[in-house]
Amino acid sequence: MPLLLGSKTFFLRTWPSLLFRAGQYLFLVACLSGPLSLLAADAENQEKVASRISDTVRLLASDELEGRGIGTKGIERAAEFIAQEFEKIGLETRVVEGTPYQPFAVTTDAQLGTADANRLSIVGPGEDPSKKTESALQFQHDYMPLAAGGSGTFDLPLVFVGYGITDNHAEYDDYAGVDVKGKAVIILRHQPLQGDVHSPFGQSPSRHAYFKTKISNAFAHGAAAILFCTGTYETDKQTTDAHRQWQTSVDTLAAANSHFKEIAQPSAEQLADHRQLVDQLAKQIGTYSERIDAAHDPLLEFHRAGNGSPDRQMPIFHIRRAALNQILLKALDSDLATLEAGIDRTGKPDSRPLVDWRLKGQSSVVRSRAQIRNVIGILEGEGPNAEEAIIIGAHYDHLGYGDESSAEIESNEVHNGADDNASGVAALLEVAQRLKNLGKKLPRRIVFIAFTGEERGLLGSAHYIKHPLVPLKDTVAMLNMDMVGRLRDNKLIIHGTGTAVEFDLLVKRLNAGHNFKVVKKPSGFGPSDHASFYEKKIPVLHFFTGAHQDYHRPGDDFEKVNIEGIERVSLLVADVAASIAEAEGRPVYQKTKRARLAGGRWPYFGSRPDYGYEKAGIRMAGIAPGSPAERGGLVTGDVIVQFGDAKVATVTDFANALSRHKAGDLVKVVVLRDGEEKTLSVILDPPRT
Repeated sequence: MPLLLGSKTFFLRTWPSLLFRAGQYLFLVACLSGPLSLLAADAENQEKVASRISDTVRLLASDELEGRGIGTKGIERAAEFIAQEFEKIGLETRVVEGTPYQPFAVTTDAQLGTADANRLSIVGPGEDPSKKTESALQFQHDYMPLAAGGSGTFDLPLVFVGYGITDNHAEYDDYAGVDVKGKAVIILRHQPLQGDVHSPFGQSPSRHAYFKTKISNAFAHGAAAILFCTGTYETDKQTTDAHRQWQTSVDTLAAANSHFKEIAQPSAEQLADHRQLVDQLAKQIGTYSERIDAAHDPLLEFHRAGNGSPDRQMPIFHIRRAALNQILLKALDSDLATLEAGIDRTGKPDSRPLVDWRLKGQSSVVRSRAQIRNVIGILEGEGPNAEEAIIIGAHYDHLGYGDESSAEIESNEVHNGADDNASGVAALLEVAQRLKNLGKKLPRRIVFIAFTGEERGLLGSAHYIKHPLVPLKDTVAMLNMDMVGRLRDNKLIIHGTGTAVEFDLLVKRLNAGHNFKVVKKPSGFGPSDHASFYEKKIPVLHFFTGAHQDYHRPGDDFEKVNIEGIERVSLLVADVAASIAEAEGRPVYQKTKRARLAGGRWPYFGSRPDYGYEKAGIRMAGIAPGSPAERGGLVTGDVIVQFGDAKVATVTDFANALSRHKAGDLVKVVVLRDGEEKTLSVILDPPRT
């Protein structure tokens, strides 16, 4: 590792001169012994350091840890491993009631209720107009409740709304001209002209093809329940694939029999082998036959549309085409295939109410709650500033077997998250090891936190902010590492360089000894745990080696991680932490603007939701200074329940409602504040492009 060793040599030569030139600033390193001792400690065997980091990433990103998903045994093993490593390093871990764990409760999973608690029937006109007929559908055969929905009893009018899409930019709206408020809507999966280059939504699935978008759009229009049904494009595709597999097995069996007949006098061993092969192939043919039948008219599994959330009470079902066609033929004099073909042929919606037809029944989705845990270790300080703290953090949770945050929404594979964020945890442990190896206490304490629930919306850092071990007024800075495992072209992105008066110069001077190609991002906002601290006016620095094609995909594996890069990042972070700890004064906080997102076309509102809020509506965790939200009178703690004409229960609902507006629109926003409903007026800004 000659480049790394060379950079350390350069750092040793230049450190004293850098200190002297920085002497005019308040934010100074008070003595040379800390960082110089840090570098001396780093002279330990390079193979040992690399092995330490490699072992951590390999373990956390192994299949055995199940993608460290909330609710899995794997994430519990990860927490215990981190706690053991903190203790092994020599950190104080008896910090929360004698443990390293800061627990809090979240909704983790959904289970299907009993057959008695789930029932569905269609009520429509009988032969005698004065009487109604009620046809009960068979639970888990004709229909399946979906975990994306909620529980409740209902008796609702029915409306067919095509693909359930509203896209003003494509001038397509399945809800135009039909009233669905308080009604059950029938929605086709996917999108019009699926797989066709002429589709207004593109050949590949757009966001409108996803369950969460369709559900949110239905809710925004006031629907009270959803019946999903799979379209012919998907059934044809799945049937063709299953038939191809069936045919391959049939051909293989025929070839095996033909080959066996050519053996004049087969031995007992050959006979046994042939029988075993025939049995094997016969089972395969039977399995693929079942798949062909299932693909022709599938019934989705309970979790297929995601786990949903406790704030989504609307019942949601998947129904077989055969069961639905019986209703459509009577109510609309048309079957599903004909309705689909019409929409695809014209490129226009064909939504219609099913006059005099109702959906009646009950849905039962049982949600589980569990304790999840931040893991905390402390390196105590010494001296007049010892009560002040620097937080160093990295989240250790990931997506488990995939969820709505996965970039491969259909995948049930383990999402190992080697870069996101096993790499950050490995760097966190390495920083702790380096600072402990100083052999002396720093003037300020260092609080190391492995956060949980980051992938669900910064839940762990938000919980710590509400229940800090060190008062926030005594927390002088927060350093965060998220996805530091793919260092390429020597480029390191550091967010938050504008959050303290001194940070820009600090990063420049310290990096002179590390030789990264640093890309500085002044803003303290962003989609990782540092944002929770910055909103409390705590200066932050967030270290990141860049996005890649494996982000939130099953392919984010150990083999693609740059171990040397993680080591180098950890050394820089340790030096930054030591410099802040040694400084005479604390960093001076300053405001920054939110980073502008390239390619955005939605108008700008300027808020951050509280992802830990588990009631209907979205609670504001933060309002950006000078934003439309602030100008309109929204404050932290407000709960948005309606945006324009759209009802809002989840963050997805809000995003979809916002997407239907443009810059300059005056939008009525209904919020709950201290239990009272208020209507505010917000004028939206242009997109942040």
